[in-house]
Amino acid sequence: MGYTFKSSISLLSATVLVAAGLIASPASASTSGGNSAPSEETVSAPALSSFDITVRQSNVKSTRAQLDSTGGDARIVEYWTPQRMANAIPLDSPSVSSALDAKAVATALQAVPEVAEKTVAEAATAESVAGIAPLASAVNKTSRKNGKVFFRNARNGKDYVCSGAAINSSSKRLVATAGHCVHGGKGGTWHRNWVFVPSYKNGSQPYGYFTAKSFRTYSDWVTYGATSARGLNSDVAFVTTYMSKKGKRVVKAVGGHGLSYGGSRIFSANIFGYPTNLSRGETQKACAGKTSSRTVGGYSFPSVSGCNFGGGSSGGPWLSSYNSTTGVGKLRSVTSFGPVNSNSFIAGPYFDKRIATLYKAANGDW
Repeated sequence: MGYTFKSSISLLSATVLVAAGLIASPASASTSGGNSAPSEETVSAPALSSFDITVRQSNVKSTRAQLDSTGGDARIVEYWTPQRMANAIPLDSPSVSSALDAKAVATALQAVPEVAEKTVAEAATAESVAGIAPLASAVNKTSRKNGKVFFRNARNGKDYVCSGAAINSSSKRLVATAGHCVHGGKGGTWHRNWVFVPSYKNGSQPYGYFTAKSFRTYSDWVTYGATSARGLNSDVAFVTTYMSKKGKRVVKAVGGHGLSYGGSRIFSANIFGYPTNLSRGETQKACAGKTSSRTVGGYSFPSVSGCNFGGGSSGGPWLSSYNSTTGVGKLRSVTSFGPVNSNSFIAGPYFDKRIATLYKAANGDW
């Protein structure tokens, strides 16, 4: 069986992709990071717009403060008109060779051993926001900490959607999503015009926009992407955001989930996202269930069946210890990939101790 990212809309078969040289063939799978130990190295980049705005290093502090006071580059917010948001599509991404999965099942390798669960960050509730009542959707297992991600692909100039969630930190500015929702992986580049809209619903933005200041993901994602399970194992990112136009940092505005790593790959998860196959991706969807462990290319991933989450759900949070009253939980993974031409299951990277390194680095990006 082949796999595709859950931000995919048009899919190619694994056979075609192998022929085109876009994914690893059976003969080359072992040389593309299939069973290698994952790297702790992280990479970051300033979040640019399609207007090619750059920040001079000699004036970083003053420019950053000015942008923060205005909610980031105003032209990015203006770019995302209701029509552009409505027309944005899930990202088209390559699938992973079935040869990797077959080899993994035969050898039963586990490149990332399980360790005892550890908490990296505790959850946080939001400050009161004038004129905005607490969302009743919390009792329906959705949360205002979760939201929809919009961005422009620098390679083809098209607009795309993913999902994401606010994560508590000392900067109060972090949003977690999938690695492929900030960077195209091997042969790709960083996305542009990136915004997070918490509690997005049918075009409304009750808490405003949070534009990206910088991206941070694993070097393994940038290096390997979808060409190996090693890339999928690192398909997660943190985005540092500017304040909204109302002068609120994202966690101050909507609260933020906690973060933990380790523990079993099998746990009770509450999963959220904006899959476009359900309500056209215009409303937040929730799915609760017990995960299983799915092995691909020597790496074992938490996996859930039955959510029916399609393209657009990529980057959505997988939470343990979720409280439907407060709408907070602990992030354990994010939606990454599923089977080609089917929504029968979704899977995400297993968070080991490397996620603490990624999180701390991203928190320091401000």
